[in-house]
Amino acid sequence: MGPTGSGKSTFIRRASGHDDQGIGHELRSCTKDVLAIRFPDQQSGQDVVLVDTPGFDHTSKSDLDVLNMISDWLNSSYKQKKLLSGILYLHRITDNRMAGTPLKNLRVFRKLCGEDALDKVYLITTMWDEVEQSTGERRLEELKEDYWKSMIIQGTQVACCRNDDDSMNNLVQQILSQEATRKALRLQQEIADQQKELIETQAGQELCSQIEKLIERQMDLLNRIDRERKADSEASVLAELRAEYNDLREQIDD
Repeated sequence: MGPTGSGKSTFIRRASGHDDQGIGHELRSCTKDVLAIRFPDQQSGQDVVLVDTPGFDHTSKSDLDVLNMISDWLNSSYKQKKLLSGILYLHRITDNRMAGTPLKNLRVFRKLCGEDALDKVYLITTMWDEVEQSTGERRLEELKEDYWKSMIIQGTQVACCRNDDDSMNNLVQQILSQEATRKALRLQQEIADQQKELIETQAGQELCSQIEKLIERQMDLLNRIDRERKADSEASVLAELRAEYNDLREQIDD
């Protein structure tokens, strides 16, 4: 899992050896559905299934649509008594801030997994070939000491995925070596075992709560813009407020 353009499809293609034509090189989203790819692992002889998912910031689907798609796949596999060995969350090390949409996505992801399954989560940084090594290392340290810290305390592992086959295969091997105890995700338990509707799950509630907060902030900004305009405030002040308003609107649309 991870945002659009974080390298999910590329990771699966390189790790599995499947030359998928749907690899995205633009800002639009190429993964439109949940896609599972099965391949034999050369080292262990095991069958491995890697599952690609659309990002919550999908260009043609709402976040709720994406969550519903992921939920359907997870619960279909859960009913077949198939549990995940690991959950990889990819993050671009090129991103210089974690506020807004990236932070929103991470919160929904954490609610989806549940605290009990965080030791099966791997936070993977990608795009290291597009950033200075020192810059990437500084950003990684910030992530580990701030935004990811509480997850790491719960057992979540952090890894760097370089743009080469060995790096990706090593991650797969790491997961396979620790798969003895597979766990159900909170979302699977809530829907399949507790018979909750998606909107009633913690991930669904987190998503809706964030949208409500964004709308409240947007309305506050509209009122402030109106007050500043009536007070004949400087154009630069109004421009800054409108820019903030537009940024909020984009987050809501995402």
